[in-house]
Amino acid sequence: MRTFFTSDSHFGHDNIIRHCKRPFQDGAQMDRALMDAWNSVVSPGDVVYHLGDFSLRPAAVISDLLKKLHGIKHLIVGNHDRVDGVNGFRLQGWASMREMAKISVDGQSVFLCHYPMREWPGMWQGTVHLYGHVHGNLQPMPGSMEVSADVWGGKPVQMTDILNAVMPFDAESEKQQRRSLRLRDWD
Repeated sequence: MRTFFTSDSHFGHDNIIRHCKRPFQDGAQMDRALMDAWNSVVSPGDVVYHLGDFSLRPAAVISDLLKKLHGIKHLIVGNHDRVDGVNGFRLQGWASMREMAKISVDGQSVFLCHYPMREWPGMWQGTVHLYGHVHGNLQPMPGSMEVSADVWGGKPVQMTDILNAVMPFDAESEKQQRRSLRLRDWD
């Protein structure tokens, strides 16, 4: 069993093609390419964490999409995900659905959220933050990485590849570089 991460598939979202300059003629072509890319790396017994913005489509269509995609799928909810309740999504094929999660993959502590954070739980102890939402339009902070389809060519990515791309977090350097925000002096 391997663990993969991805986000921002936007299945069925035709406007994302133009917004993110994806190389597709229409949503149907994009959806097929995303499914093929997913299934080319993920096996049925693997685990996939999708960090939000899976699809805006109706529940029945989402359920059908999930059946076609390999792996045990967990959703970290994004701003474009329709949330009708955890039980409804579990019936559609999600093994779990959460706003955020802290997990361990091959001994590496990982904090998952759809949104990029400037600081996250465990950051100072080596936890890596994975996120989506920004479609490759924000440079990652040290110790963090975006896992969106737009960054990784549509394919879910494993922790080893992510760690090879993450700029290391150096707690001592970080402390020295931070400036305090002070807008008013103490009386």
